[in-house]
Order: sequence, then structure tokens, then C-alpha cells
Amino acid sequence: MSLESDLFERLRGDQAHLLAFGFEKNGDEFVYERKICGGSMRAVIRVDENGVLHGSVYDEFDEEYIAYRIEKARGSFAANVRKEYLELLEEIAVKCFRPVPFILSQTNRIADYIAEKYGDQPEHIFEKFPDYCVFRHHEGKWYALLAEVKEGTFADISEKTEVLNVKVKEETLNDLLVMKGFYPAFHMNRKSWVSIVMNDEADDSLIESLIDESYRMTDSVSQNLIRSEWIIPANPKYFDLDHAFAVSDLLYWKQSSKVKVGDLIYIYYGMPFGEIRYLCEAVEIDVPYKGLNDGPVHFEKLMRLKKLHFFDGNLLNRKKIAEFGVTNIRGPRYMPSELKKEIIRLYNLEEIENE
Repeated sequence: MSLESDLFERLRGDQAHLLAFGFEKNGDEFVYERKICGGSMRAVIRVDENGVLHGSVYDEFDEEYIAYRIEKARGSFAANVRKEYLELLEEIAVKCFRPVPFILSQTNRIADYIAEKYGDQPEHIFEKFPDYCVFRHHEGKWYALLAEVKEGTFADISEKTEVLNVKVKEETLNDLLVMKGFYPAFHMNRKSWVSIVMNDEADDSLIESLIDESYRMTDSVSQNLIRSEWIIPANPKYFDLDHAFAVSDLLYWKQSSKVKVGDLIYIYYGMPFGEIRYLCEAVEIDVPYKGLNDGPVHFEKLMRLKKLHFFDGNLLNRKKIAEFGVTNIRGPRYMPSELKKEIIRLYNLEEIENE
């Protein structure tokens, strides 16, 4: 670990904030320089295209100075360089970086893919292993597991890393295991699961296709028999949802998830409202969209929703639903069972129980 990775391990640079702070764009990276120690030393901070920070300190002869990296280095000068450099890093962390759930850039990209496509967030369900998380179907069956593992877990990986476990077809397993980044499954059945180290050796598109395959392979028959419950966002800047439902209890909506007829749809109305406002039922799906796609939202197919309930009183606001892990609703996601129970309690809606 380094001074930089210790502080920025789960942080990523925000381009707008980097530029506002004084970073300059240089190719694929952002660069910032500041004189420290009365001007005798120069700190150079670089943030790469993945938002990862790298830093160095140079002396007046433009030679890199490294003594400050030794925590117990002798001499007050090295200690002062270390102190001022760390103060600069902490300032940048607060003003220019945002938290991310995982250490490695590829892990965060893959988690974003799962969230966008399936509406699923990582669930930390192992008390003894807080750095492990699963992605699972609505009925609870896993289709992916992410784990932070220590150095030496895999023979040729000499540092702490993160791995993704997915289920694969047995006939493709051996082909995958000869590819860079793929290993026999860590803590899973090695005949049907594989581990992928999130160090960018395996291509994102390949990993995404394997996630899709794992999702299909673990999707039980019961998933098709029990109606799912979704939370979808609506942006008041683009659509007046209240007016639409005042005119009719039926409306067509963009379909971007695996919604089935009969599924329940909770509509989150974005800021300045910021609340789950309507409960609907999907009464028609896969309706071809025949209009123009020249607006801010791209349509391919539509679903038809029937309004079942209006949630008044702002009881399901952002703060409330965040207590149940529902934040940053950018696309369709499953309704957490505990939040559903809370909605039933708050609005006395036993009739929407999904037996």
C-alpha cells in the first residue's frame, strides 16, 4: 500500500471538480502541481482516465524525492514534506473525489453494468466477510459474487485484489481457464463457477456476457411464475406524471427491464419531489415504439401501466427509502422486500402482498 492508495482506495476523481480545483487536462489524465515546504519542493498529482490518483514530489533540481514515503524516516525535513503532501492529498480527496463501493476500477464498472441492466445492487450478506457481496435474483438465488481477497489467494497474484464469481456452462469452463484473468472458482463449485480477477486482464464485454449467461442459468422457473416488483424513475423535467394520471389511470412507459405482465411497478418521481409516488401494474409489455427518438430519452419498446395507488404524504421520500438501501435510482431495480413491508405498513396495503 502507498500513501495515495491508503487514502484513495475507494474514491474516484470527479472530472468537473478536478477542473474546478485547478487540475489541467493533459491527454487522458488530469494534472495538478503545487509548491510545498516554502517552495523548495513541488508536488505533482495525476488522476488517470479511470479516476485513480498518482502522486510524486520533486526537489528544486527536478529529482524525485522519496524519503517522505518512509513513515519513520529520520529528519524533520522528510517528516515536514510528508505532512504537507498528505494535507494536499486530503484536500483533494474532500474537494475532488467521490466514494465508490469497490477498490478496482473494473469492479466498479462491472457493478455499474449490473445496476443498469438488472437493477441490482451489491448485497453484503456475510457477517464474517464484510468485503464479500452478492448479486441475486428477486427470489434470492445468486448469479454473481464479488470478493476482496488477500495476496497469494491466486498463485500469480501478489497483491490484494477483487474477484468476480459467475456461473458458466461446463463445456466452456476449460476454455475460459486458459484465458488471462480466469481462475478456478474461489469458494464456489469449480465444476460450474469461475473466478475472474478484476485487474483489467479480462475484457469488460466478455465479463458482461458471462454475467448475462450466469443470470439466465440461475433464473429459476419460479421467477417466471411469481410477479416481480420494480422501482423505476420518472424525471419531472421531461414528463408531468401527475397530469398524465389525472387524465387516465393507464399510460405507456419506456420498457428497459425484464418486466412481465402482472408485475408491480413503483414509480420514483425525481427531484424536486424525490419520492416514490405511484404504484402501478404492468398490463401490457413489449409494445413497439414507433415515434421519433430525438429527445433526451431513447425508446425501443413500451409497457402499459395501470395506476393502482397514489402514495401521498411524502412518506416514501429519499431519506426514508435510503434506509432500505435504495439510492441513486437511475434505472429499473427490484423492490427490496423490507422496503415493500414498510410501504404496506405505512399505507395499509395488505392487498398488494405478492404470495
